[in-house]
Amino acid sequence: MNCYKLKDPGVTSLFPGICTLSLQAKTDFPSHSSIQLREKFPKPKTNRRAAEANGDSDAPTLTTVQETHDKRPKKRKVAAIIGGGVAALLVVIIVLLVYICLMRIKKFIRRTSESESSVPSPPDEFERGNTSPYAVAFSPFDTDNLKELSILELGQATSNFSQNNIIGEGRFGLAYKGLLQDGSIVAIKRCLRPPTRSFFHQVKHIARVQHPHLVRLIGYYHDSYQELLVYDYLSNGNVGIHLYDNEGSPIGKLGIRQRLSIALGAAKGLGHLHSLVPPVLHMHFRTRNVLLDENFMAKVSDYGLTKLLVEGNHVGSSSSIDCFLDPELDMPKNFSERSDVYSFGVFLLELISGREANARNQSNSGEYLVFQAKHSEEFYEFVDKSLGGQAMHAAKQMMELALMCLDASERRPSMKFIVEELERIQEGEIARLSFELDSQIGAVTLGSELFK
Repeated sequence: MNCYKLKDPGVTSLFPGICTLSLQAKTDFPSHSSIQLREKFPKPKTNRRAAEANGDSDAPTLTTVQETHDKRPKKRKVAAIIGGGVAALLVVIIVLLVYICLMRIKKFIRRTSESESSVPSPPDEFERGNTSPYAVAFSPFDTDNLKELSILELGQATSNFSQNNIIGEGRFGLAYKGLLQDGSIVAIKRCLRPPTRSFFHQVKHIARVQHPHLVRLIGYYHDSYQELLVYDYLSNGNVGIHLYDNEGSPIGKLGIRQRLSIALGAAKGLGHLHSLVPPVLHMHFRTRNVLLDENFMAKVSDYGLTKLLVEGNHVGSSSSIDCFLDPELDMPKNFSERSDVYSFGVFLLELISGREANARNQSNSGEYLVFQAKHSEEFYEFVDKSLGGQAMHAAKQMMELALMCLDASERRPSMKFIVEELERIQEGEIARLSFELDSQIGAVTLGSELFK
């Protein structure tokens, strides 16, 4: 194709700047070059239709380039809007996918931790123990807040197990009052012996048992020569220090309402243990194992420890007679819920009489309190005199319930029945106090009317 310079004003350039085609307005026959150009660049349909309408289908027409330039920005804008919408949709989909994946991972981790807590721990890994004094790790079978504490923290909490921090002694060993790094006050029980094979298994089960009237286990530690259990600290100690002195004689600190409330709280705690499947037997229920918080709410402690102590051959001396122990029990393996009920009956006798069942100043055997309760002809000689005459009705009902617990094994009530009976006695005592209060108010009102 040849390009020529335009000289005639009647000639129009179809492609300015590239090449120029000379077309005469009055030429009847197009030149050879114009035919070639039309073959390479066919007319737009709109222009061809216009030419056909004018009857000049073969005549060259002028194509306006501005129209195509006007349509391009609109197409680009539409394409940009569509592309932006698609990109935003992709971002939303990606965010949703990431969120779903994270939630599934979180659920998987939670299920894994729960399944691990229900599976016995591998003996090779956990029976070795963590001997590092700085190691603080969560147990593989942790439940809620149960954690393995370091010996360094426990030592600092108790001033290196100072005698000044000792708050008691039980079958598991000495109990210390301690202050952990998080500011919580705890009771730490320390047993100096190599850990038993079932230590972790028992700790796991003890931690899982939770109830408002049970002392909560919050942590533990063990190494090659000691086992430590960390419990919530209850500021008012055990019930016995509020009932009798060092000689086991009454001190009269508690009224009948407090004693009823304590008995009911302890019964609910022990009853919860028996209601589990399978039942959890305390096997060493004693007055000193019923602790009181700052509001004098009773909580049962030391449940689940007997198996640890039996396995570790650390059951204490058997030289003294334990009057809390069921006399029908010949072997520990025959222990049942009814044996716990017998111990609870002795606990009720201490609440009623204000005396220690194993009192040191008793000349007779350790069964003296139980024997007196069963054979006493005069109830008022047995009951704590500090309760006063108005409390005798409730105290007598508690006495009758205690004797039912001390009966032959097959006739002993269940802890559920004991809870219901104590609730009934408590309601009766509240009704009596309300009646007396109303009577006093009525008497005061009548007196004021007389002096008008």
